[in-house]
Amino acid sequence: MAMVTRSRPTAPAEQWVLLTAVSWDTYERLLADHADRGTPRFTYDRGELAIVSPGLKHERATGTLALLVELVAGAHSIPVLNAGSMTYKRGTLQQGFESDASFYVRNEPAVRNQDEIDAEVDPPPDLVIEVDVSHPSLDKLPLFARMGVPEVWRFIGDRLVIFVRDGDAYRESAQSHALPPLTSDIVTRFMAESRSLSRPDWIRTVTAWAAVQ
Repeated sequence: MAMVTRSRPTAPAEQWVLLTAVSWDTYERLLADHADRGTPRFTYDRGELAIVSPGLKHERATGTLALLVELVAGAHSIPVLNAGSMTYKRGTLQQGFESDASFYVRNEPAVRNQDEIDAEVDPPPDLVIEVDVSHPSLDKLPLFARMGVPEVWRFIGDRLVIFVRDGDAYRESAQSHALPPLTSDIVTRFMAESRSLSRPDWIRTVTAWAAVQ
């Protein structure tokens, strides 16, 4: 088993470890050992295992993006289920991930009353959010595509990029398909404003914008 460890220079408290030649059984044991903890987060792709311990900047951005989704969905009476960073894994594919945030939108009725979601039989989340303080240690887009995730948001540095699934891959899109009022430019703007406004003022700004879209 090979290991690479990095401490990201822009966020010293955030670290990732990349392991290779890791068995599925080892991955499942690690998940079980950390079942009651929010961190670290594990991504497994056919023998490669990325382990990330998010820092404050990472978690703050994740929380803001998740709240933005909830506010815009609420303003448009769009039912969403916030599944957070829950584990999605499929032994048949030898793949699994814990995203920074995930939402059911179109598929929300299918999982609305469930206490547990089984990725082997239930639909994938309609939207996955990933915050990259620096370049990710493992390219997750092919993994998300194989798992059938329709849309991925990646917040890279201070900019949001929206990817929508197109066949077996993703293409960049200016507008969200899961939440059409939102575009990459608008989300990027709101993320910048979240750092200069108080939280109540930011919520009022987002809510007022969403109400007229």
